[in-house]
Amino acid sequence: MMTTRITLTLDEVVLKKIKELSPNNVSGFVNAHLRKCLFEKKNSMAGAFSGKVSTKDIKRDNDHEL
Repeated sequence: MMTTRITLTLDEVVLKKIKELSPNNVSGFVNAHLRKCLFEKKNSMAGAFSGKVSTKDIKRDNDHEL
């Protein structure tokens, strides 16, 4: 995994809240929340039914093939 150093400019209110939640590791806290917000799986209609619908439930039709 490649890392890149960046500088964030945060509002005072945001920084104060981050320091309240993670006083010893602001950088780690910000990284964890960015990762969660950017890469956490979101439910889509397909994801909501994952594991609940099987190909066995599909009925074949003479006119259409799967």
